[in-house]
Amino acid sequence: MTPLPQLPTRDSIKRFFLLTGLWVLLHVSAFTNDQGYSTLAVALWTLATTVSYTFLYLLPALIPGYLLHRLLLQRPATRVGVATLALLLIGLTGMIHVLLFADRVIYGMYGFHINGFVLDLVFTPGGIASLGASRSTELTASLVVIALLALQAATYFWATRRAAQSRPSRWTPRAGWVLLAILSFAVGERVAYGFSAAANYQPILFASERYPLYLPTTFRKLASRLGISGAPEGAGGVHIKNGVLSYPLLPLRVEPPARPLNIVWLAVESLRYDMLDRTIMPQLWDFSGNALRLGNHYSGGNTTQMGIFSMFYGLYGNYWFPMQAARRSPLLMDVLQQQNYQFSLHTSQSFTYPPFQETVFANMNPADMHALSDGPPPWQRDLQNIDDILRFIDTRDKTRPFMTYMFFEGTHANYTFPPESVIARPYLEDFNYLSADFAQQMVPIKNRYINAAHHVDHLIGRVITHLRERKLLDDTIIIVLGDHGEEFMERKRWGHAADFNRFQTSTPGVLWIPGQQARTISGISSHLDIPATLMPLLGVRNPPADYSLGQNLLAPDFHRDYAVAAGWNRIAYLGEKFKISFPVNAAGAVRDEVLDEDDHPVSDRERAKNEIQAAMVEMMNNLTRFSRPKG
Repeated sequence: MTPLPQLPTRDSIKRFFLLTGLWVLLHVSAFTNDQGYSTLAVALWTLATTVSYTFLYLLPALIPGYLLHRLLLQRPATRVGVATLALLLIGLTGMIHVLLFADRVIYGMYGFHINGFVLDLVFTPGGIASLGASRSTELTASLVVIALLALQAATYFWATRRAAQSRPSRWTPRAGWVLLAILSFAVGERVAYGFSAAANYQPILFASERYPLYLPTTFRKLASRLGISGAPEGAGGVHIKNGVLSYPLLPLRVEPPARPLNIVWLAVESLRYDMLDRTIMPQLWDFSGNALRLGNHYSGGNTTQMGIFSMFYGLYGNYWFPMQAARRSPLLMDVLQQQNYQFSLHTSQSFTYPPFQETVFANMNPADMHALSDGPPPWQRDLQNIDDILRFIDTRDKTRPFMTYMFFEGTHANYTFPPESVIARPYLEDFNYLSADFAQQMVPIKNRYINAAHHVDHLIGRVITHLRERKLLDDTIIIVLGDHGEEFMERKRWGHAADFNRFQTSTPGVLWIPGQQARTISGISSHLDIPATLMPLLGVRNPPADYSLGQNLLAPDFHRDYAVAAGWNRIAYLGEKFKISFPVNAAGAVRDEVLDEDDHPVSDRERAKNEIQAAMVEMMNNLTRFSRPKG
């Protein structure tokens, strides 16, 4: 006779969550570092925060788990009910482990937790593919997920092995006492953080940033009454209210040129400034000697999304969100369409992540957009796209101007290239994001990047040669930019999207404009300056301030005191002396970051901010320049 199914007892469920809490505690403890234990006061705060946030992270499994268990206790046990409870508890707690592990990997590499940027990457079509992970990375990640789920399955079956016993286990603590202890820890860390924020006690403020989803609490008014003061009231970033787009500020006045110029726009993933080198990219280097070379050029962001957005709109990356919501294309593309340009737009990634089909190319004919995001490695997709672009140039309607765009993916991690493009050895044969020793293997990892850049240079050279052979150089603007930079732990990170140092934000800039004398701009320039430079060539008579935050690179008086780069929820002032970034509409534990010209922290942060106060005010105004209040 088949034995009746037995539902785990309440004590068994308590035992399961207690053991799971210990595993989660190990995860959370791994987020801390030596600074979290620098003094007794900070160590006590770290202990209290680690315990209380362990409980907080478990709540998504605790609440539904206990509710389902209580519901099942009120009716006869069935195999379906017992199995459902097991799958729910193992699945939810296993995913908590997976998310904490993933967050720790992301934080370790990039310095930020799972946030809106990461969620957008995961849930937007093409986002995961854009990571460029190798097969070994995908396999390792799959094994980690399986292992963490298996750990929770083993924990569940061990904790419930005596489910038939109704008497409480000797070592299972009473839930009330556990909750009281956790509540005490939570209240203690809340109070400690609140007064640390009021007094600007940085050890605790900085330590709080290491916890995912940390919720800051402040008691500024109470602390002020008690005579405690420190951080200014405005600390913690800028919050911008949603408004109505006012873009452009005034209608465009356009007198189309009698002889419109073609445009070839080449954007290279993660191409940082020092790749424009006669050894690494010899063809682009030689070409830049006859063009406008931007010697100190900055992207408008430290991600592809913000970098590409800024070079087409000429606006801070923070305008991405209202532009996407309104499906508002850049005025530059509008003018090209109005002047009957023919288009051939190519990417070796996708137009869906970042969702440029909702911003930069919102009004484009889908037939003109060509994405190669699957199949062969990125360097081969780059090669195929260039073949297609050259074919388009030869078969286009020669009575109309054309605009072609190419986004190279080969220089995105894990950096791919053909054997004939190898110029840097040794290079890491299998770049596994999860198993790589970044401290020890950064040189061979960077050599992969250099080889990938060398291959992209070959493809760019093909385009330039093709235009020269077809006698089109005198009729064609050529733009070559990186979307952003790439760091190889010259400071403390690998990759991009984490910081606003020069390695992550500065890119090569090469512009070939027929009739312009070859020269180098050695001062600061920005992606924001590209539309302001191109629009007058298209016959736009408005001053750039009507539609852009950039300047015309061809103007005799061109000069920038600073550049501006944006992340998902941060914006940065990038000057010759300081780099200052601060949060914009950010939640959680956030703070300003003040660096010197070598990207090292500045001790006297307030003095640095005071020195550039006028620029900071200008940036604040620009954040809302092209929007107006609702109503």
